[in-house]
Amino acid sequence: MGVVMKLRGLSELGQGRWEYRRRVPEAVKTALGKSEWKRVIKARSDADLMRQYALVEAEFEREVASAKAPRKMLTPRAAWEAAVRKADEVASGVIGLDGDDAREVAADSLASLGRSPLVVQALMDPQRSPPALTVEDAREIYVKEKLGGGVDPEHRGTLVRLARVMHLAAEAGLLASTALNSLTREHARKVRDHMLSREKLGGESRISPSSVKRELGLLRTVISYGSTELGLLDLVNPFERLPIEGLSASTGARVAARDKVEPLPSKVASAMCSKLSGDLHLIWRILTGTGCRLGEVTGLRVEDVVLDVPTPHVRIRWHERRRLKTLSSIRSVPLLGDSLEAGKQAVKAAEGSAYLFSRYARERGSDAASAALMKHLRGFTTDKRHKVHSLRHGMKDRMRKAGVDKVSQDIVLGHAPANIGETYGGEEGLLAVALRALQAVENHEGRHLEKNPPTAVRP
Repeated sequence: MGVVMKLRGLSELGQGRWEYRRRVPEAVKTALGKSEWKRVIKARSDADLMRQYALVEAEFEREVASAKAPRKMLTPRAAWEAAVRKADEVASGVIGLDGDDAREVAADSLASLGRSPLVVQALMDPQRSPPALTVEDAREIYVKEKLGGGVDPEHRGTLVRLARVMHLAAEAGLLASTALNSLTREHARKVRDHMLSREKLGGESRISPSSVKRELGLLRTVISYGSTELGLLDLVNPFERLPIEGLSASTGARVAARDKVEPLPSKVASAMCSKLSGDLHLIWRILTGTGCRLGEVTGLRVEDVVLDVPTPHVRIRWHERRRLKTLSSIRSVPLLGDSLEAGKQAVKAAEGSAYLFSRYARERGSDAASAALMKHLRGFTTDKRHKVHSLRHGMKDRMRKAGVDKVSQDIVLGHAPANIGETYGGEEGLLAVALRALQAVENHEGRHLEKNPPTAVRP
């Protein structure tokens, strides 16, 4: 392997083995019981090392965050289960007695001290029916298992959405303390109707049905996942197939037109390029020529722009300041024509910095770049379907028009392949496929341009 980047806390041990070592923050040393946190990583390739590193670093961050976080109030079910475990521990410590006698002595001792009434109950009646599992229990297991315990930055947006959805559900009468086995279709209808009744900020119109569909979908997923993981296998989820007025009656999948993303008209894209300056100008040109996601470009390091090779390209890789959406996002995308010139200019402008666009190489940096670009874009188009992401959709259309096959399109855009066989092969071969795809786009558009000269658009 030839890893050239410096990853925090990582040192090579040899023979495909690496050590991840981090100093434990002073505030949580006691809680974690150690001053250093270590893991050994075994990796067969650079890509494998990056994946393993990401998992190990996320584990470290979760443990530290969990130790720092204030203790949350347990749900009734979780509190009872904790009391049962504590009761078993206390009873096993009674010397000379066992079974019911030990439990009775332990219960009397705790009761006389006025301590742990729930543990006393668990000692006296360990077989009693536990409290019912609630919506909050489902939420907690979902956050723990699906969202990395809620400490990973990549899940922050989902956590915010989930908190908003739970708040809306509570406003409609579906409290977090509601027992899962008591959920009814009436609960679901009330939540749906409450969500549909909201007005957008500014009061111009109501929330779109497609937005409500997404919010209900998250709540439905939490309940389904939670009930399965908590053992309620026969639970009927009342949010399944819940009709929403304004969506297609047959599938419920029609998306409101204003929520769609449409490719930018070429004259708008060109006008934007003429309007922008500095980093935003370079970012826009690279986006236009590669079809990359905005976050993939704003998070580029200087070392990710490979220019002194037969096929200049950008390497989309995971690193500490920018995580990737999927494993298929890890790829190399050729730079041709104007995007190549933009890449060269960006490397020159970034001299002395590790990051190509240091201003945006930070948490939520891509959001800041998006806001700045959208402010300029609205000067050329008021169509809500036209967004920065439209450049990515536009590249998809450009490849279609140029006759590029679906597999090559996915390689350029970093979409998940349709079958496992398409993941075989090395970086050089995939780069060659991506190069042919983008060359086909250039050739097709060059012929089209000869027949249809562009016209200007004014802001």
